[in-house]
Amino acid sequence: MERLFEGEVKGPESFAARGGRLYTGLMDGRIVRVDPESLEMELVYRIGQEEECREQHEEAKCGRPLGMAFTKAGKLLVCDAIHGLYMLHLEEGAEGEVQRTMLLPTDLEIQGKRHMVYNSIAISEDDQTVYLTVSSTRFPLNNALLEVTSSPSGRLVRFHLGTREVEVLEEGLSFANGLELGPGEEFLLFTETGRARLYKHTLKGAKAGRTEVLVDNLPGLPDNIRATPGGTFMLGLYPRFPGRTQFLELLGPHSLVRKVVVRLVSLLLLPVKVANSVVPVEVLQRLEYWCGNFEPFANLAPPYGLVLEVDARGTIVSSLHSTNGAVRFIAEAFTLDRWVFFGSPYNTYLGRVQRSLLDGTRPDVIGDI
Repeated sequence: MERLFEGEVKGPESFAARGGRLYTGLMDGRIVRVDPESLEMELVYRIGQEEECREQHEEAKCGRPLGMAFTKAGKLLVCDAIHGLYMLHLEEGAEGEVQRTMLLPTDLEIQGKRHMVYNSIAISEDDQTVYLTVSSTRFPLNNALLEVTSSPSGRLVRFHLGTREVEVLEEGLSFANGLELGPGEEFLLFTETGRARLYKHTLKGAKAGRTEVLVDNLPGLPDNIRATPGGTFMLGLYPRFPGRTQFLELLGPHSLVRKVVVRLVSLLLLPVKVANSVVPVEVLQRLEYWCGNFEPFANLAPPYGLVLEVDARGTIVSSLHSTNGAVRFIAEAFTLDRWVFFGSPYNTYLGRVQRSLLDGTRPDVIGDI
C-alpha cells in the first residue's frame, strides 16, 4: 500500500474520475485533481480563501466537499456537507475561474426539514436524475455524533437537475452515508452508519420504490460504497472488534441513555455556542467543533483498515484487511484503471494499491494490505 502526498492533504474521503484523473475533496475545502501516473496534484476549486481556511474547525467558511459525480458534459456535482449540493463548470470562465452553480443549499427547507449534511451522490444515465444521501436534517457535520445517538433524521432523496424537484425516497435514517447505483439502474445500494446496515432501494420492476435491509449488523460502521468493474461493490468500514464494546453499541439499545447523553452535550455546548456567536474566541470555537465530532472517538479504535466486497444480494464476496495499520479509517475503495484508491475523512495521505495484487481475492482468500 502506497501513501501518496503524505502530510500535504487531510481527508481525501470520496472520489470521482474523468479523463483518467482522480478528483477528491479535502478537509480544508479544496477540491483537487490527481494524475495517477505522474502523481501531480493540482487545485481545481476552493470555496474559502486560503488565508481563511487554515484550521479544521473553520469548516463553516472552508466547506467540506464529500461525494462527487461527473455529468456527461464534464460538469462536477459536489455534495458539500457545509454548503450543500453545487455544480462546478470546470471549463474556465472569462476570468480564468471555475464557475459554480448552487443547486441545493443547506438552508433550504424541503418537506419541512433542512438538509444539514449532504453526503453522497450518484447520477443516472439520463444525466438528469441525481440520488443523494442526507446524513442529518437536525445537526451540522461537526455534530455528527449527536445524529447517531439521537432520533435518526437522515434521508435518501432524488433530485432532478432540470426541474430542481426533490423527492424524499426514505427518511428516519441514522446518518445516511454512501450510495451507488446497481447495474441497469434497477436498484440503489446505500449505507446507514448509525445502525451498521446496507440497504437496497429498488427503482424498477414490481418492487419499485421499496427499501429493504440487505445486510444487517455489519462488522463495522459503513461509510461509502462503490461499484467495481466486476459488478460487485466495495464497502469501506470502521471495524468493530470482537470482545470490545464500542461507544455507539453501548448507547444503541438504551434510548434513555442516548437522550441523556445528547441533552447533556447540547447543554454543555449551549453557552459555548452563545459566546461564539457574540465574540468568537478560537479556543471556544475549537471546543464547539470537537465536542460532537466523530474523529476523536475514531482515534480511540485500534489501527486497522477494513473493506468488504459484496454482491447485489448482500453476500460478502471478499474482504481486505490492513492489520498493521498501514491504512486505516477507510471510508471508500475506488477503482481507477490499474489502481484502487482508499479514501478517508481523517488520514493525512492518499492510499492506493495495485489492482493486480487483489485479483486473487476470493471468498476463501483474505488480502492483507
